[in-house]
Amino acid sequence: MIVDWHAHFYPPELARERRWGGASPLTIENLLEAHEREGIDLCVVSNTNHYLRDKTAEESLAFLRRWNDYGAEIQHKHRDRIVVFTSTLPCGGAPFLKELERAIVQCGLKGVLINSSHQSAYPDDDEAQPFFEMVTSLGIPVMMHAPSVGFGEERMREYRLASSVGRPFDECLAISRMIVRGVFEKFPKLKFVGCHLGGGICEVIGRMDYAYELGDKASGLGTYEPMLITKRPSDYLRTLHMDTVAYHPPAIMCAYQTVGAKQLLFGSDAPPLLPLLPRAKSIIEELPIPENERQDILGRNALRLLER
Repeated sequence: MIVDWHAHFYPPELARERRWGGASPLTIENLLEAHEREGIDLCVVSNTNHYLRDKTAEESLAFLRRWNDYGAEIQHKHRDRIVVFTSTLPCGGAPFLKELERAIVQCGLKGVLINSSHQSAYPDDDEAQPFFEMVTSLGIPVMMHAPSVGFGEERMREYRLASSVGRPFDECLAISRMIVRGVFEKFPKLKFVGCHLGGGICEVIGRMDYAYELGDKASGLGTYEPMLITKRPSDYLRTLHMDTVAYHPPAIMCAYQTVGAKQLLFGSDAPPLLPLLPRAKSIIEELPIPENERQDILGRNALRLLER
């Protein structure tokens, strides 16, 4: 069974506004047609929250309620083809937690997407702790996706660098901060998935390890206080999951060698990137790994993570 962990669509009124080259790729109809054509059995669908960038808390909550209601409707209609994740702002406070609980308990959605940052707030901030307490209690996966643009955006406005480079940067920073700020220490049972191979964190995890291991011998690099972890950063990283949306086989092999096949989930980011779906699948099919591990990545790991 092939499970695509990473695809998006919007409610119809928002999909009509988000036009790509004259078309609206972010629709359930486009998803179902493309996935049927490529032999994808099940898809995890999420809403990236990109349009919440400049919204107030009240406006954001209204958008999220609309997504949850629409997602529940579409999930019920196509329950043999998709599972839907809610979205939230982890630092948003009690109203967002209440809506998250409604989305999972009443609407029947299967997990939650958060952004790696939102209006300068990051998931390691103290305000997010009640969020992690709730998702751990509910036993649902947390999928972390980049915002529309993260830090350094003033140098990324040309050549689509905000998407191709800036978003992974933000994801890598957010996961790094969650590690050293003790989020995974406090919540060892958290079902966490970093999109886009965790923004490339597997490439820099060795640097994070020596920053931790050298202690005072690396004081010239800055402080490491307060100490909130008891293991090397790479030990926490190996407990996390990542999707394979990178479109670069050597990067996927780096993640494979760093965290292992059991922690990787096939993903395509289609929609919106519908033309790339065949490539996303063929990259996994052609990796030089044992067939049993390939099947784990293509579907079994995702099914295990969705169990409650």
